[in-house]
Amino acid sequence: MTVLRFALALALCALFATAQAAADDRGGGFFRKGALRLDLGYAVAVREEPTANPEDDRILIFLSDRPLNGDAMAAAFDPQQAMLRDRDPERSGGYVRICITADGHECGLYYDREAPSDSFNSSGYGTLTLDARSAERIAGRWALTEPEDFFGETYEFDLKFDVAVRTPPGRELPVGGGDAGAAYRAYAAAVASGDLPALRRFLGEDAEWRLPQDDAGRIKDTLKSLRDGQPVEPEILRGHANGDEAVLWVRGADRDDIVRQGRVRMRLTLTTDWVLAEQSLQDADD
Repeated sequence: MTVLRFALALALCALFATAQAAADDRGGGFFRKGALRLDLGYAVAVREEPTANPEDDRILIFLSDRPLNGDAMAAAFDPQQAMLRDRDPERSGGYVRICITADGHECGLYYDREAPSDSFNSSGYGTLTLDARSAERIAGRWALTEPEDFFGETYEFDLKFDVAVRTPPGRELPVGGGDAGAAYRAYAAAVASGDLPALRRFLGEDAEWRLPQDDAGRIKDTLKSLRDGQPVEPEILRGHANGDEAVLWVRGADRDDIVRQGRVRMRLTLTTDWVLAEQSLQDADD
């Protein structure tokens, strides 16, 4: 067997194993707040990598009353937003998102439903028990069996899951993030220097209203907005690419000397130029 065929065989085996694991995913239980009870029957777990440090990785478990597109959620910059794109706001129902840290502790849950609309955040209540936790699978239960009061309304939950952990697809980028990393550094330099022609290329269609040719006031406001919290000379700590998109983990000081870090999504356009699609940065001390 040639090296290429062997590599292809390994990839197909891994794909089959992932598909089989996902087929065995199980979720159940309920979440009640006030008179509204949400019965859950579907589950997806995705690995979230908020920083370049694997010790910061978290597992997000989504429990819902309707089927979820796990592949789309795992590939998305924000798996929760990817899930919400498939929701029908006219259909009653919703989901619960559970956050598990790398060391197996809970980092909060979020309940959200439509028709009627309601949402709720909680942490530190109930008992979380993990029966299995590995890079490939997580199983357990988080239950609050004695109702708690929340502004005159009680809530309780019993959340059960046994799911494969989906990881973001794609290939690792070289040190510095390759072409996508170079493009992001060029974007940061254009923001710092106020290079309008370069910024119009990076902003694409949004440049028509954010950097209009005949509105100096709007240009000034946009430059201020772009510079707020933007690393001036960002370091690309890590990156991976999937098709025409790349995610970069970046770190650097902004114009106020506050160190920012987080993730950036870059998109490859039809003109083969990498442009900034979105970024999620925060104060490195938070």
